[in-house]
Amino acid sequence: MREWIGQFKYRGNEKYGSLLGEIMNRAYQAMRYEFASLKHSRFKRSLWSVDIVTCVPVSKKRLTERGFNQARILAEEIARRNNLPFLSLLARPQDTGKQSFKSKKERMNTMNNAFSVHPNMTNLLKSFILKAESQCVTKDKLSVTVLLVDDIYTTGSTLQACARVLREKALEQGIHLTIFCLTLARS
Repeated sequence: MREWIGQFKYRGNEKYGSLLGEIMNRAYQAMRYEFASLKHSRFKRSLWSVDIVTCVPVSKKRLTERGFNQARILAEEIARRNNLPFLSLLARPQDTGKQSFKSKKERMNTMNNAFSVHPNMTNLLKSFILKAESQCVTKDKLSVTVLLVDDIYTTGSTLQACARVLREKALEQGIHLTIFCLTLARS
């Protein structure tokens, strides 16, 4: 797995995207099965009823170096294989450098303000909610379940920072987000 991820992420072999996407899809399906019987009392539906798939963004610098966002490819694979919409909800306005060389404390500090919502995020969510049959209304709030995809989980600081930014912006607009995270591997 380490070799495949290295080939995909660091050596630019995008052909691994489909294979790694299939592996992630199997994990996604296992989680759906595991959570299928658990009903959230407020929503009266499965906790793992995902409405939208999104991903951790990369900075423009990293995108230029790599030529693609590996998390986006994985997220799009899951979305495609499950007939779910993929929406790019996050931006990474600054390059935070390679996280693999940083300590846990450094990662936490670096990720604190590394992400912002996509400028059109609110409109994307509201447009989706208007079209979606699966949205739920709880206590006069619109509710959407998002699957946030990344390639590697190390400390969780990246996913936490992304989820925090998404949730805060959505709440400002009266939208409640339930966010699940899925990664290909844990380091």
